[in-house]
Amino acid sequence: MTPEAAPSLDALYRDIAPDLATVDAEIAAALAVDRPELKAMMAHAAAYAGKKLRPGLVLLIGKAMGGDPRLRRLGACVELIHLATLVHDDVIDGAERRRKIETVNARWTNYDAVLLGDVIFSRAINLLGRLGDARSIDVLTRAASTLCEGEILQNAHRHDADLEENLYYRIISDKTAVLYGAACELAAHLSRAPEPVVQGLKVYGVELGLAFQIIDDCLDLVGDESEVGKSLGTDLRNGKVTLPILLLFRRVDAAERKRLAAAVIGGAEESERRRLLEALRAHGSVEEALERAARHVRDGLAAARAVAPAGAMTALETVAAFVVARRK
Repeated sequence: MTPEAAPSLDALYRDIAPDLATVDAEIAAALAVDRPELKAMMAHAAAYAGKKLRPGLVLLIGKAMGGDPRLRRLGACVELIHLATLVHDDVIDGAERRRKIETVNARWTNYDAVLLGDVIFSRAINLLGRLGDARSIDVLTRAASTLCEGEILQNAHRHDADLEENLYYRIISDKTAVLYGAACELAAHLSRAPEPVVQGLKVYGVELGLAFQIIDDCLDLVGDESEVGKSLGTDLRNGKVTLPILLLFRRVDAAERKRLAAAVIGGAEESERRRLLEALRAHGSVEEALERAARHVRDGLAAARAVAPAGAMTALETVAAFVVARRK
Protein backbone atom coordinates (compact mmCIF):
# COMPACT_ATOMS: atom_id res chain seq x y z
CA MET A 1 0.00 0.00 0.00
CA THR A 2 1.95 2.99 -1.28
CA PRO A 3 -0.63 5.70 -2.05
CA GLU A 4 -0.12 9.40 -2.41
CA ALA A 5 0.08 11.27 0.86
CA ALA A 6 -3.31 12.11 2.34
CA PRO A 7 -4.27 15.76 1.82
CA SER A 8 -4.21 17.88 4.95
CA LEU A 9 -7.46 18.88 6.60
CA ASP A 10 -5.73 21.75 8.42
CA ALA A 11 -6.84 24.50 6.03
CA LEU A 12 -10.46 23.35 6.17
CA TYR A 13 -10.38 23.05 9.93
CA ARG A 14 -8.90 26.54 10.32
CA ASP A 15 -12.08 27.89 8.77
CA ILE A 16 -14.20 26.21 11.44
CA ALA A 17 -11.72 26.42 14.33
CA PRO A 18 -13.99 28.37 16.73
CA ASP A 19 -16.85 25.93 16.15
CA LEU A 20 -14.54 22.93 16.62
CA ALA A 21 -13.36 24.44 19.88
CA THR A 22 -16.99 24.64 21.00
CA VAL A 23 -17.49 20.99 19.99
CA ASP A 24 -14.47 20.06 22.13
CA ALA A 25 -15.88 22.04 25.04
CA GLU A 26 -19.26 20.31 24.70
CA ILE A 27 -17.54 16.92 24.68
CA ALA A 28 -15.41 17.80 27.70
CA ALA A 29 -18.47 18.94 29.63
CA ALA A 30 -20.38 15.80 28.69
CA LEU A 31 -17.50 13.58 29.84
CA ALA A 32 -16.88 15.44 33.10
CA VAL A 33 -17.09 13.20 36.19
CA ASP A 34 -16.45 13.67 39.90
CA ARG A 35 -15.87 10.06 40.88
CA PRO A 36 -12.11 9.36 40.94
CA GLU A 37 -12.71 5.75 39.85
CA LEU A 38 -14.11 7.08 36.56
CA LYS A 39 -12.06 10.21 36.08
CA ALA A 40 -8.85 8.60 34.87
CA MET A 41 -10.68 6.19 32.56
CA MET A 42 -12.76 8.96 31.02
CA ALA A 43 -9.70 11.14 30.43
CA HIS A 44 -7.92 8.18 28.86
CA ALA A 45 -10.83 7.47 26.49
CA ALA A 46 -11.03 11.16 25.57
CA ALA A 47 -7.45 10.88 24.30
CA TYR A 48 -8.74 8.62 21.50
CA ALA A 49 -9.76 11.76 19.62
CA GLY A 50 -8.43 11.69 16.07
CA LYS A 51 -9.20 13.87 13.07
CA LYS A 52 -12.83 14.39 14.16
CA LEU A 53 -14.07 13.68 10.64
CA ARG A 54 -17.70 13.32 11.68
CA PRO A 55 -18.07 16.60 13.59
CA GLY A 56 -15.85 18.23 10.99
CA LEU A 57 -18.30 17.24 8.26
CA VAL A 58 -21.21 18.52 10.36
CA LEU A 59 -19.58 21.93 10.72
CA LEU A 60 -18.28 22.18 7.14
CA ILE A 61 -21.68 21.33 5.67
CA GLY A 62 -23.33 23.79 8.03
CA LYS A 63 -20.87 26.55 7.14
CA ALA A 64 -21.56 26.08 3.42
CA MET A 65 -25.33 26.21 3.96
CA GLY A 66 -25.78 29.09 6.32
CA GLY A 67 -25.23 27.18 9.53
CA ASP A 68 -27.06 26.99 12.84
CA PRO A 69 -25.69 27.25 16.40
CA ARG A 70 -27.07 23.78 17.15
CA LEU A 71 -24.58 22.22 14.73
CA ARG A 72 -21.83 22.45 17.34
CA ARG A 73 -23.85 20.39 19.78
CA LEU A 74 -24.79 17.95 17.01
CA GLY A 75 -21.09 17.52 16.19
CA ALA A 76 -20.38 16.73 19.84
CA CYS A 77 -23.21 14.18 19.99
CA VAL A 78 -21.94 12.39 16.88
CA GLU A 79 -18.37 12.29 18.19
CA LEU A 80 -19.45 10.99 21.59
CA ILE A 81 -21.40 8.15 19.97
CA HIS A 82 -18.32 7.34 17.88
CA LEU A 83 -16.10 7.42 20.98
CA ALA A 84 -18.37 5.00 22.82
CA THR A 85 -18.20 2.56 19.91
CA LEU A 86 -14.38 2.73 19.89
CA VAL A 87 -14.23 1.78 23.57
CA HIS A 88 -16.58 -1.14 22.95
CA ASP A 89 -14.86 -2.20 19.72
CA ASP A 90 -11.54 -2.59 21.50
CA VAL A 91 -13.15 -4.98 23.96
CA ILE A 92 -14.77 -6.97 21.14
CA ASP A 93 -11.49 -7.18 19.19
CA GLY A 94 -9.19 -7.67 22.17
CA ALA A 95 -7.22 -4.66 20.94
CA GLU A 96 -4.39 -3.28 23.05
CA ARG A 97 -3.50 -0.04 21.24
CA ARG A 98 -5.57 2.89 19.97
CA ARG A 99 -4.12 6.25 18.87
CA LYS A 100 -0.72 4.88 19.93
CA ILE A 101 -1.80 4.52 23.56
CA GLU A 102 -3.16 1.61 25.56
CA THR A 103 -6.82 0.86 25.10
CA VAL A 104 -9.14 1.26 28.09
CA ASN A 105 -9.62 -2.50 28.27
CA ALA A 106 -5.85 -3.10 28.22
CA ARG A 107 -5.11 -0.53 30.92
CA TRP A 108 -8.07 -1.47 33.11
CA THR A 109 -10.38 -4.43 32.33
CA ASN A 110 -12.99 -5.48 29.78
CA TYR A 111 -15.58 -5.08 32.52
CA ASP A 112 -14.56 -1.44 33.08
CA ALA A 113 -14.37 -0.69 29.36
CA VAL A 114 -17.85 -2.04 28.56
CA LEU A 115 -19.38 0.03 31.35
CA LEU A 116 -17.38 3.12 30.40
CA GLY A 117 -18.64 2.82 26.82
CA ASP A 118 -22.18 2.62 28.18
CA VAL A 119 -21.58 5.78 30.24
CA ILE A 120 -20.35 7.63 27.15
CA PHE A 121 -23.34 6.45 25.09
CA SER A 122 -25.64 7.71 27.84
CA ARG A 123 -23.91 11.10 27.99
CA ALA A 124 -24.26 11.38 24.20
CA ILE A 125 -28.00 10.71 24.34
CA ASN A 126 -28.41 13.18 27.20
CA LEU A 127 -26.68 15.87 25.14
CA LEU A 128 -28.75 14.93 22.11
CA GLY A 129 -31.95 15.41 24.10
CA ARG A 130 -30.83 18.97 24.84
CA LEU A 131 -30.39 19.70 21.13
CA GLY A 132 -34.11 20.34 20.85
CA ASP A 133 -34.69 18.76 17.45
CA ALA A 134 -36.97 15.75 17.02
CA ARG A 135 -35.44 14.55 13.75
CA SER A 136 -31.94 14.63 15.21
CA ILE A 137 -33.06 12.56 18.19
CA ASP A 138 -34.79 10.05 15.91
CA VAL A 139 -31.95 9.72 13.39
CA LEU A 140 -29.09 9.50 15.89
CA THR A 141 -30.76 7.12 18.33
CA ARG A 142 -31.63 4.86 15.40
CA ALA A 143 -28.04 5.15 14.18
CA ALA A 144 -26.68 4.20 17.62
CA SER A 145 -28.91 1.13 17.64
CA THR A 146 -27.86 0.20 14.11
CA LEU A 147 -24.17 0.48 15.04
CA CYS A 148 -24.66 -2.13 17.75
CA GLU A 149 -26.81 -4.31 15.50
CA GLY A 150 -24.02 -4.26 12.89
CA GLU A 151 -21.51 -5.51 15.44
CA ILE A 152 -23.89 -8.31 16.50
CA LEU A 153 -24.37 -9.29 12.84
CA GLN A 154 -20.61 -9.34 12.31
CA ASN A 155 -20.11 -11.44 15.43
CA ALA A 156 -22.72 -13.94 14.20
CA HIS A 157 -20.63 -14.47 11.05
CA ARG A 158 -17.16 -14.79 12.56
CA HIS A 159 -15.19 -17.68 11.06
CA ASP A 160 -17.68 -17.76 8.16
CA ALA A 161 -15.55 -18.44 5.10
CA ASP A 162 -18.73 -18.51 2.99
CA LEU A 163 -19.74 -14.95 3.87
CA GLU A 164 -21.46 -13.27 0.91
CA GLU A 165 -20.37 -9.83 -0.26
CA ASN A 166 -23.85 -8.36 0.20
CA LEU A 167 -23.78 -9.44 3.86
CA TYR A 168 -20.32 -7.90 4.32
CA TYR A 169 -21.75 -4.65 2.97
CA ARG A 170 -24.71 -4.87 5.32
CA ILE A 171 -22.30 -5.24 8.23
CA ILE A 172 -20.10 -2.27 7.35
CA SER A 173 -23.09 -0.12 6.43
CA ASP A 174 -24.59 -0.79 9.85
CA LYS A 175 -21.48 -0.55 11.99
CA THR A 176 -19.73 2.38 10.29
CA ALA A 177 -21.46 4.10 7.37
CA VAL A 178 -24.73 4.81 9.19
CA LEU A 179 -23.10 7.35 11.52
CA TYR A 180 -21.43 9.22 8.65
CA GLY A 181 -24.75 9.32 6.83
CA ALA A 182 -26.58 10.57 9.92
CA ALA A 183 -23.99 13.32 10.53
CA CYS A 184 -24.26 14.68 6.99
CA GLU A 185 -28.04 14.33 6.84
CA LEU A 186 -28.59 16.19 10.11
CA ALA A 187 -26.05 18.89 9.31
CA ALA A 188 -28.04 19.75 6.19
CA HIS A 189 -31.35 19.40 8.03
CA LEU A 190 -30.37 21.77 10.86
CA SER A 191 -29.09 24.21 8.23
CA ARG A 192 -32.63 24.23 6.77
CA ALA A 193 -31.57 22.77 3.43
CA PRO A 194 -34.32 21.45 1.13
CA GLU A 195 -35.05 17.75 1.60
CA PRO A 196 -33.42 16.67 -1.71
CA VAL A 197 -30.19 18.29 -0.48
CA VAL A 198 -30.51 16.56 2.89
CA GLN A 199 -30.94 13.19 1.21
CA GLY A 200 -28.11 13.76 -1.28
CA LEU A 201 -25.69 14.62 1.51
CA LYS A 202 -26.83 11.60 3.48
CA VAL A 203 -25.84 9.44 0.49
CA TYR A 204 -22.47 11.22 0.41
CA GLY A 205 -21.94 10.41 4.08
CA VAL A 206 -22.93 6.75 3.71
CA GLU A 207 -20.62 6.24 0.72
CA LEU A 208 -17.79 7.97 2.57
CA GLY A 209 -18.37 5.69 5.56
CA LEU A 210 -18.30 2.57 3.40
CA ALA A 211 -15.00 3.70 1.91
CA PHE A 212 -13.59 4.47 5.37
CA GLN A 213 -14.40 0.98 6.66
CA ILE A 214 -13.07 -0.82 3.58
CA ILE A 215 -9.78 1.05 3.94
CA ASP A 216 -9.74 0.21 7.65
CA ASP A 217 -10.19 -3.45 6.77
CA CYS A 218 -7.27 -3.26 4.32
CA LEU A 219 -5.07 -1.58 6.93
CA ASP A 220 -5.86 -4.29 9.46
CA LEU A 221 -4.38 -6.83 7.05
CA VAL A 222 -1.36 -5.02 5.59
CA GLY A 223 -0.96 -1.74 7.49
CA ASP A 224 2.00 -0.62 9.58
CA GLU A 225 0.99 -0.71 13.24
CA SER A 226 3.50 2.00 14.20
CA GLU A 227 1.97 4.30 11.59
CA VAL A 228 -1.68 3.38 12.06
CA GLY A 229 -1.35 3.69 15.84
CA LYS A 230 -3.69 0.87 16.86
CA SER A 231 -3.62 -2.91 17.14
CA LEU A 232 -3.71 -4.55 13.70
CA GLY A 233 -4.36 -8.11 12.64
CA THR A 234 -7.39 -8.33 14.91
CA ASP A 235 -9.80 -9.17 12.09
CA LEU A 236 -8.02 -12.40 11.20
CA ARG A 237 -7.40 -13.32 14.82
CA ASN A 238 -11.13 -12.90 15.45
CA GLY A 239 -12.23 -14.70 12.30
CA LYS A 240 -13.67 -11.67 10.49
CA VAL A 241 -13.98 -11.97 6.72
CA THR A 242 -13.48 -8.58 5.06
CA LEU A 243 -13.61 -7.32 1.48
CA PRO A 244 -9.96 -8.01 0.49
CA ILE A 245 -10.44 -11.65 1.56
CA LEU A 246 -13.76 -11.94 -0.29
CA LEU A 247 -12.12 -10.57 -3.44
CA LEU A 248 -9.20 -12.98 -3.04
CA PHE A 249 -11.53 -15.96 -2.71
CA ARG A 250 -13.06 -15.04 -6.08
CA ARG A 251 -9.67 -15.13 -7.79
CA VAL A 252 -8.47 -18.56 -6.67
CA ASP A 253 -9.68 -22.07 -7.45
CA ALA A 254 -11.75 -24.12 -5.02
CA ALA A 255 -8.81 -26.05 -3.59
CA GLU A 256 -6.76 -22.93 -2.89
CA ARG A 257 -9.80 -21.20 -1.46
CA LYS A 258 -10.27 -24.06 0.97
CA ARG A 259 -6.63 -23.85 2.06
CA LEU A 260 -6.77 -20.08 2.49
CA ALA A 261 -10.07 -20.24 4.37
CA ALA A 262 -8.25 -22.00 7.21
CA ALA A 263 -6.88 -18.60 8.23
CA VAL A 264 -10.43 -17.49 8.91
CA ILE A 265 -12.03 -20.69 10.12
CA GLY A 266 -9.09 -21.56 12.35
CA GLY A 267 -8.81 -18.12 13.93
CA ALA A 268 -5.62 -17.28 12.03
CA GLU A 269 -2.75 -19.47 13.14
CA GLU A 270 0.46 -17.64 12.22
CA SER A 271 1.38 -19.95 9.33
CA GLU A 272 -2.16 -19.69 7.90
CA ARG A 273 -2.13 -15.92 8.28
CA ARG A 274 1.18 -15.64 6.41
CA ARG A 275 -0.19 -17.80 3.59
CA LEU A 276 -3.26 -15.60 3.31
CA LEU A 277 -1.23 -12.37 3.32
CA GLU A 278 1.07 -13.72 0.62
CA ALA A 279 -1.95 -14.63 -1.52
CA LEU A 280 -3.48 -11.17 -1.00
CA ARG A 281 -0.27 -9.59 -2.30
CA ALA A 282 0.08 -12.02 -5.20
CA HIS A 283 -3.48 -11.48 -6.43
CA GLY A 284 -3.69 -7.70 -5.80
CA SER A 285 -6.80 -8.12 -3.67
CA VAL A 286 -6.00 -5.28 -1.30
CA GLU A 287 -5.48 -2.93 -4.22
CA GLU A 288 -8.80 -4.08 -5.69
CA ALA A 289 -10.54 -3.36 -2.37
CA LEU A 290 -8.94 0.08 -2.21
CA GLU A 291 -10.23 0.83 -5.70
CA ARG A 292 -13.68 -0.24 -4.53
CA ALA A 293 -13.35 2.28 -1.67
CA ALA A 294 -12.39 4.99 -4.16
CA ARG A 295 -15.46 4.10 -6.22
CA HIS A 296 -17.70 4.60 -3.18
CA VAL A 297 -16.18 8.02 -2.65
CA ARG A 298 -16.79 8.95 -6.28
CA ASP A 299 -20.42 7.83 -5.97
CA GLY A 300 -20.83 9.91 -2.82
CA LEU A 301 -19.36 12.99 -4.45
CA ALA A 302 -21.65 12.54 -7.45
CA ALA A 303 -24.68 12.43 -5.14
CA ALA A 304 -23.49 15.59 -3.37
CA ARG A 305 -22.77 17.47 -6.62
CA ALA A 306 -26.27 16.77 -7.85
CA VAL A 307 -27.87 18.69 -4.99
CA ALA A 308 -25.37 20.68 -2.91
CA PRO A 309 -24.42 24.32 -3.48
CA ALA A 310 -21.10 24.77 -5.27
CA GLY A 311 -19.65 26.40 -2.17
CA ALA A 312 -19.93 23.13 -0.26
CA MET A 313 -18.08 20.96 -2.74
CA THR A 314 -14.50 22.03 -2.05
CA ALA A 315 -14.78 20.90 1.56
CA LEU A 316 -16.57 17.67 0.66
CA GLU A 317 -14.00 16.84 -2.02
CA THR A 318 -11.09 17.51 0.34
CA VAL A 319 -12.53 15.27 3.07
CA ALA A 320 -13.20 12.57 0.47
CA ALA A 321 -9.63 12.76 -0.82
CA PHE A 322 -8.34 12.49 2.75
CA VAL A 323 -10.41 9.35 3.39
CA VAL A 324 -9.25 7.66 0.18
CA ALA A 325 -5.57 8.35 0.89
CA ARG A 326 -5.58 7.75 4.67
CA ARG A 327 -3.34 5.04 6.02
CA LYS A 328 -3.83 5.61 9.75
